[in-house]
Amino acid sequence: MSHVPNDNPGGKSGGRAILWMIPRSISTAFTKCMSGIPGCEVWMEPFDFCHFALNGLGKLGIIKDEPLSYDGHEKEFKIAAEELENFSPGTTFFPERLSYATIRKSLEESTSKYVFVKDDSYTMSTDQRRQFIPKGYQHAFLIRHPLLVYKSMRKAWFLQYKEAGKLKFKETDESSFDFRPYSTEDGVDAVFQQHHDLWTYIRDHINPSPLVIDSSALLTNPAPVIQEFCEAVGFPYSDSLLQWPASPEVAKSWKWPGENIYKNKAFLGVSMNSTHFTPSAAVPAWEEVTDDVRELAEKAMPYYEDMLQH
Repeated sequence: MSHVPNDNPGGKSGGRAILWMIPRSISTAFTKCMSGIPGCEVWMEPFDFCHFALNGLGKLGIIKDEPLSYDGHEKEFKIAAEELENFSPGTTFFPERLSYATIRKSLEESTSKYVFVKDDSYTMSTDQRRQFIPKGYQHAFLIRHPLLVYKSMRKAWFLQYKEAGKLKFKETDESSFDFRPYSTEDGVDAVFQQHHDLWTYIRDHINPSPLVIDSSALLTNPAPVIQEFCEAVGFPYSDSLLQWPASPEVAKSWKWPGENIYKNKAFLGVSMNSTHFTPSAAVPAWEEVTDDVRELAEKAMPYYEDMLQH
């Protein structure tokens, strides 16, 4: 396939970038870091919430084909917002912000000097969805060792399902929790393959050499990694970006599809209260993790190792 250069993201308005990631890859701390750039508009997983809205409608049997535009599907998106609120108590979602078409339009029409978007790559798993990748953005990919990802993911999913009262197999505590059926139902058993697929798509159609960042390198020596990222996407860099306020209050200024989402403790608690990048946890030995984590990580390793070479 031919390589098509990405639109110049700099120009008069500054840089625009999307950091594609997999869950539990230190991406929220990265987002707090980017919040320190003066004049930077920050979007927190806009397509991810669109993805889960459509998943919720599918589980309810309300849709057969995915409605990617809000217009004409107002009723369906209202139901999707209510389902998201049920899964995340204390939040309020705005139905009109849960469509792919709305998000692409908003990102392309932003007039902010700098725009940073953090999102999950699995949200762009089909050609139908990829048509909504906004133009004018540089792309980067964040990776992390599968054992660390699935170990962390298992804990977060258990806490979220427990808080929402949606544990399905009479688990008494985290030790009795088997993440595999939940990961299959939510599609996160394939996140590494989908991350690799989107990376390949971006290379073939948008930018032949998008930046790939290993979270362990980021945590070990953040200054050069953040500087390289900023230079690649057209953002100004300074060492001040490496420290940020402990309070999650900064997240109030981010672009969300609703209110109070930043208060989610199961998924965001630790990173929202962070102040800087801290050294990475050691990768556990395969025999030290639970069976569900080991099985999911083994499936993911080939995709991770291929991207790690870049």
